[in-house]
Amino acid sequence: MPAKRLLKNFLVALTYRTGLLQGYLRWKLRGQAVVLMYHRVLPRELMAQSFSTDAIVVSPETFRRHIRMLRERFNPLSADEFATALQAGKLPPRACLVTFDDGWEDNLLHALPILQEFSVPALLFVATDFMGSDRSFWQETLARRLFAAASVPKLSTELFRELGNEQVLGLPPTELKPAIRRIIDQLKALPQPQIDALLQRVGDLLQQWQITVSGDHPDRFLSWPQVRQLHDSGVVCIGSHCCSHTPLTKLTLEQVREELQRSKTLIAEHLGAPPLDMAYPNGNHSAEIARTVEEQGYRTAYTTIRGHVEPGRDAHRLHRVNMNEDVASPGLFLSRLAGIF
Repeated sequence: MPAKRLLKNFLVALTYRTGLLQGYLRWKLRGQAVVLMYHRVLPRELMAQSFSTDAIVVSPETFRRHIRMLRERFNPLSADEFATALQAGKLPPRACLVTFDDGWEDNLLHALPILQEFSVPALLFVATDFMGSDRSFWQETLARRLFAAASVPKLSTELFRELGNEQVLGLPPTELKPAIRRIIDQLKALPQPQIDALLQRVGDLLQQWQITVSGDHPDRFLSWPQVRQLHDSGVVCIGSHCCSHTPLTKLTLEQVREELQRSKTLIAEHLGAPPLDMAYPNGNHSAEIARTVEEQGYRTAYTTIRGHVEPGRDAHRLHRVNMNEDVASPGLFLSRLAGIF
């Protein structure tokens, strides 16, 4: 472990044991709330099979530790309670809200039992085009395909050279997987048509090379009956993450409206009522997009901008704090909530 990280962990543990961290967090959150942003909850053996970035994954053990601490030290609110408090301009002391983005199947399998165990409510945003399908987001799909392509370096050298990452060929699997995730991160800024074209091209090459990508992996989304199961659980509220999960800033305003309207219609068809809350795919938004979200009848909208929520803040540009396995210990968890790192 790098010396800098060792020092950070030591200081966090020290301030946690002495109570200084808890005192600072109470001071930091005076009159404010913290919205936690989760995505995936995967057992470690499934983490090894997933092509999601580590930045969005926690283990069930870490998630349980987080949720227990929220129940013991904070005031977890439901989506309705949180929205009502925002409208009233006064947040309860130690208020927090747990959110999940995307709609992964592991939210039902591994997160829901823990939420129910501690009676902590959560707001889960689903990307409706993926519910009930065998598709993954382009990031996981392309990463899995590139990983398969790298298994035949004699055939895929040109492809990786064009991607500017020929050096990844020949890496052992444990190093290849994070290297490919870095390639995915470099591609995120591309226009969506270019990403779609690359996905198709790599898929065609694998077919040409007679390489099969297994469909037996954990990067699956919920079915609509499973979404209903979460909705009926008593602790989960379903919100919208739009339809295609395309960053809204890559779309025209008319396409943004269509995504917002269609996702609302689909959720209402399956759950009996339209969603009242949404989260921006990838967090991308603008002031104009936020106004459009409000015009479409959503009461709140959540970004990926790191920070706390103050009374009176724009309800359609709410800040959150991302959670992953990097904040496994109690001290690291509270430090992240406090905004220390």
